[in-house]
Amino acid sequence: MSFEESNGKIIDEYITNNPQATLPKTHSVLLEGQNVDLQVYKIPLKNLVYNIKNGRFAAEYQELKNKKGRELESENKEDRKELQNLLISLDPKQSMTLEKNVRQYGQREPGVCTHGGQVINGNRRMSIIENIFESDSNFKDLMVARLPPNISPIDLWKIEAGIQLSRNVQLDYGPINTLLKFKQGIDAGLTALQITKTLYGDYTEKEVLEKLEVLELIVRYLDYIGERNNFKKVEGITEHFTDFRKKLDELKKTYPNPSDITKIKRIAFQLIHDGIDVRTLRKLKDILIDEQLKANIFRESEKYCQPEKAGEKLAKKLNAEENDAYTPARTIFINSLDSLKAKSEAGEPIKLINRAIKNLEIIDPKHSSLKNSDSKERLDLLYSIIDKIMKN
Repeated sequence: MSFEESNGKIIDEYITNNPQATLPKTHSVLLEGQNVDLQVYKIPLKNLVYNIKNGRFAAEYQELKNKKGRELESENKEDRKELQNLLISLDPKQSMTLEKNVRQYGQREPGVCTHGGQVINGNRRMSIIENIFESDSNFKDLMVARLPPNISPIDLWKIEAGIQLSRNVQLDYGPINTLLKFKQGIDAGLTALQITKTLYGDYTEKEVLEKLEVLELIVRYLDYIGERNNFKKVEGITEHFTDFRKKLDELKKTYPNPSDITKIKRIAFQLIHDGIDVRTLRKLKDILIDEQLKANIFRESEKYCQPEKAGEKLAKKLNAEENDAYTPARTIFINSLDSLKAKSEAGEPIKLINRAIKNLEIIDPKHSSLKNSDSKERLDLLYSIIDKIMKN
């Protein structure tokens, strides 16, 4: 017998033996496309468990799971405490405000749980009430609307997403958890169109599909930096992938060869990792239009834009920053942008000469790097260019 079934029987028995657990109220949810009024109960916290598939903390849970090396079991006492702490730490300030409110007024809105006591909506409220219960035994229950048994994964997703994923609560979800929740809907067996209908038209089918494409790019990026499924690594940079997806659609028309697209993705992934901002990353498309610059950046990408194990890319980035330098990939990109700008000013030679003079004037002639063979080779090239200009 599954935990859902066995715990469901325990809750049934509790409700039968405690008439006061049945409250004079109902809570409405959409179930199998129909509006259903669910009976609301007060159920002891000990008979309820956290929903580890809750969309609000999907990325954070994945990070915790990676550290543990396994799925957590919400019915396990130690794992339950970890999940409680995770939920409270998502937004400590908001958690503190909610705790103050619950202490003063009690729980005002019911959550939703499965027949077996898995909390589908209200996990954060439960974590706060459990926290209060540690010092005040009066807070031993959670008010929940209880679903009938044998609810399908699709209906469970629809209930949670319908309650939590509308645009007006996006901020609470966070961008990466929103993407993961859409993916969870697809994995449950929904189509993009069904997701759109579930969310009452808040998103078009096209927007849902685009979000799934963005998530796919993020998944590929995490593999590229050796951090598979560690979605916390893209916290604060999801906009890069949203923007790059649009540019990639345009680039695929110019570069139908899948191997070229793979190279472009790796270049973009490396630049995102190395700290290029969204607006500057857009200029990668301009570099790729120039055949000479494209050939150069493709060639260099074979050396500097390859997947690595976890931490290796970060170590190289930090090492470059400690030496007040850029990573090789970022240097190549910036140099390519400089070349692009110079080409656009080819008809203004004096302007280019003045810029070259300003750059050369700040060079320390005693710098040790000027003594290596590469520097001497570049200086010889500079002499030959100046000689060619002078002769003409």
